[in-house]
Amino acid sequence: MIATRSRGGGVVSIDDRIDVSGDDLERLGARIGDLTTAGLADDFDLATLLTQVPAPLTALRLDAARLEYHGQLALVIAELEGTVLAIRAAALAYRSAEKGVSEVFGGLLDGFGWVTGRLIAISLPVVIPVAIAVGVPAYAGWTVLDATGLDDAVAKRFGIDLSQTAAQLKEDFVALVFENSDVTGAVIEHVLPGMVIGFMGLPPGLLDVDSDTKLWPHDSGSMTAWVLAAANLVGLLTPSEVEVWKAEGITPAHEKPPADVAELYDREAAQHRGVDSGQVRIEEVRSPDGTTRYIVYVPATTDWSPEPGENTTDLTTNVQGMAGNDTVMREMVRQAIADAGIGPDDEVMLVGYSQGGITAGSLAADPAFLAEVNVTALVTVGAPVSDFPIDESIDVLSIEHEQDLVPDLDGNENPARDSWSTITVDYDPDELRKAPNLAGKSDAELDAMFSSAGDAHSSAAYSASLGLMVAAGNPGLRRFTDRNARFFSGEITQTRDYQGKRKRT
Repeated sequence: MIATRSRGGGVVSIDDRIDVSGDDLERLGARIGDLTTAGLADDFDLATLLTQVPAPLTALRLDAARLEYHGQLALVIAELEGTVLAIRAAALAYRSAEKGVSEVFGGLLDGFGWVTGRLIAISLPVVIPVAIAVGVPAYAGWTVLDATGLDDAVAKRFGIDLSQTAAQLKEDFVALVFENSDVTGAVIEHVLPGMVIGFMGLPPGLLDVDSDTKLWPHDSGSMTAWVLAAANLVGLLTPSEVEVWKAEGITPAHEKPPADVAELYDREAAQHRGVDSGQVRIEEVRSPDGTTRYIVYVPATTDWSPEPGENTTDLTTNVQGMAGNDTVMREMVRQAIADAGIGPDDEVMLVGYSQGGITAGSLAADPAFLAEVNVTALVTVGAPVSDFPIDESIDVLSIEHEQDLVPDLDGNENPARDSWSTITVDYDPDELRKAPNLAGKSDAELDAMFSSAGDAHSSAAYSASLGLMVAAGNPGLRRFTDRNARFFSGEITQTRDYQGKRKRT
């Protein structure tokens, strides 16, 4: 069975459970206190006192028993109150320790990055000549061997396949950063900004900033903004306007709404899989109660070139979105929703994988967008969305593979709250091969699908994971489906597909 863990969405954390136990004991103590007060009042009832007159010795023994009882009861209540205080203190200590560990660990990584940056800056006069002296001959030698075919001779003579070795080194690096995605995310969040600050000779105190400033790197968001600014200087990752039109869908329209989250995601993946540029699809769902609702599918990346062309689902959209800027995909979604005639009171669910999740999450955190569009549910898959202040009225479900680097690019975990549930899945290719939707695949096809550690981010892997989770009755998926059943029932009355392209100046 595929392994998962959940945060938020009604799932009670350890400190919350401690608090609940404290509340229960406090209510029990209050109830005992009320009963004690009532018992004391009954002890001094006139009718009760009069019954003691004919048997004074019995009355004295009864009074002694009463005193002992109330004394022991007072001790029990005192112990109960002490236990409640200890439980409250334990919950507070747990939260403080968790926060403290996070801050201390982050501070250590900040400091490590700053020191590394200073060392690099100081050692550049030595490092650059050495790098040139070693790197240039090595590159030249590799080029000559490859061009002349001598690499084959090396393979035969020494048993070293240079191309295969290079490919293996690349795969080992991918495996390192993906399989340790939490560590990689922490490096992006703390070490890299620290290195930049240290290299520039700025004080390390600038890293201890809790704000949205992008004047200097201090977290993943500001680091992305600096990378984007540097790329823009050489004409890469530049923003543009977009032209949007109604188009023929990549896949045929469906008659029924998705039955579950797995089917919802499969429809999302179809908006970008195997095409040059993704599309926005809007399904108009007529629920059994007669109300019309809308599911908006936002496509993922299809072009990784840093030089923006006409494609809207490209690397430029990724980086601009991660930097918190408006993007052509955000505008595509806005125009598609306007063209579909979705009113301000109509309920809307946004669905996005990877870049689509970044776009959908950022829109769900945009007050101007939410003032015009009534987003009530959001599903993100394999997307870094923790930095977006998504409106707490929106029911959010995030699916992430533990070994997927992409959701960790923002360096933080998603908030754990009742309206935001995150299900983290252990990426296990052996288990994923058993997914119902992969039953028709050959062993060779399955080997190709899960051949690299980077496949933890593939849409096929997420589709398989969701299929297995739905089949196993994952409680987090069930909870989200039940709370948003109106989007998963009824019939689809209309499907609209939208294509766009960048306007280059």
